[in-house]
Amino acid sequence: MKKGAGMDPRLALLCKMAPPCYKAADIGTDHGYLICALVENGKAKRGIAADLKPQPLEKARREAERRGLSAQMDFVLTDGLTGISPEGLEVVIIAGMGGETILHILESWSYRETPGIVYLLQPMTKGERLRRWLWDNGFAIRREECATAAGRVYTALEVVYTGEQTEHAPWEYYLGKVEPRRDGDSFCYAENLAEELEKITAGLEGTGERENCNRAEELREITQVIRRKMKEERE
Repeated sequence: MKKGAGMDPRLALLCKMAPPCYKAADIGTDHGYLICALVENGKAKRGIAADLKPQPLEKARREAERRGLSAQMDFVLTDGLTGISPEGLEVVIIAGMGGETILHILESWSYRETPGIVYLLQPMTKGERLRRWLWDNGFAIRREECATAAGRVYTALEVVYTGEQTEHAPWEYYLGKVEPRRDGDSFCYAENLAEELEKITAGLEGTGERENCNRAEELREITQVIRRKMKEERE
């Protein structure tokens, strides 16, 4: 597979994870590097570049023109998935946004339960809230993979709709399907997550309030599970 122009490791991971499809949509496309790479490499026969603002959408249009892909692309000025038809759509990518923004985009799209669509989601924050919403609303997280870009570790979720609501242990909402043993990026993701939870726990305990202290205890238990899994993988 060719490496697309402007593709950092985070976008390259999403490109690698995307299955071959007829049509893919990149929501919040920015410069359009990712969706252009999918079409150029033949993973997607057609691509939709969608963005809320006209400036990044125009950049994506110029990028497609530069690569000779304009005939295979559609450019949509819209909020999230609003107005995008599911017809022929097999891959939806929503990346570079907060987890709550991603779940709002999915929640607002009336076609989110369309069979056969693979969602690739890359939350910048609040991954635990996104995973909880997905599991509570009939989506299955098939896998997660991690990549490091500009000194930060990101996770990407491969998600499909099954209609089955599932319950999970508290730590799973935070670590998800990330396997620390998989590679260095995955281990670093777990390490960073544990450190972040430890800081939050210390802050909650410092207030001395009962409700915060109870929450701190919950987070401590979650962190212990994550740390234990990391230790087990290294042995």
